[in-house]
Amino acid sequence: MKRFCFPLFIFCLFINVAIGQVRYGVQGSIQAATVASTVNFTSFSPTLGTLTVPINQRVGFRAGLMADYPITIRLSVRPQLLYSVKGGNVDVGTFVANVLTRFSVTSAPFRIDNPISKVIINYVELPVTVMCGLELGPGRLVVGAGPYAAVAVGGSINGEAINFNTGNFRKYDLGATGSLGYELPMGLTFSAYYTHGLINFSKNSTPNLSSLNPTNPPASLDPSAFGGTLQNRSFGVSVGYFLRSQN
Repeated sequence: MKRFCFPLFIFCLFINVAIGQVRYGVQGSIQAATVASTVNFTSFSPTLGTLTVPINQRVGFRAGLMADYPITIRLSVRPQLLYSVKGGNVDVGTFVANVLTRFSVTSAPFRIDNPISKVIINYVELPVTVMCGLELGPGRLVVGAGPYAAVAVGGSINGEAINFNTGNFRKYDLGATGSLGYELPMGLTFSAYYTHGLINFSKNSTPNLSSLNPTNPPASLDPSAFGGTLQNRSFGVSVGYFLRSQN
């Protein structure tokens, strides 16, 4: 339970500082997530350069609580406490083929039995954004930007649970987020957002080609075993509702 305490404390702090002024509500999102990953092969030879790991988007969701603390008529600070499902579908087969091409190997020495690795990571996420609202029609056009912090609370690779204590994934993530939305006086909100992870959450930074050997299937399915960088990316659309109007 300790992993929930810090983000919950920060969220409650924003609420308690401005009790009677803050609006609070709920939101839900459909999001497409992926992981940006590259492997640096220059330790083998400077001419080999870096190679991008092909990781396709996977559809998940994001949902939780939000509060809105007004600073001026147009500006506010909006903390959110969210459960966010991220990850991606790693195209191991294509990555192996690209590695072999980079090393001038003309034919694959082995068959990849699991060419797609489905990675799911579940986070408790705390974005804190500065919002700017402009009157437009019956409601307000709202633009927001700010940082987020997150902690992984679970995940799996092809159905096998991820152990963040002993595995190759770090459980903490930091990044930036931006949003564009529209709010109605009744409390309904609609928005689109993008999050950009800034931290490499792989513990393994050294290129490791042996992980691609199918005699070690668990490692071959873990993109962090390739020895590259891993950074979260996601975008989505949200619908929210503020339960109480701002005084």
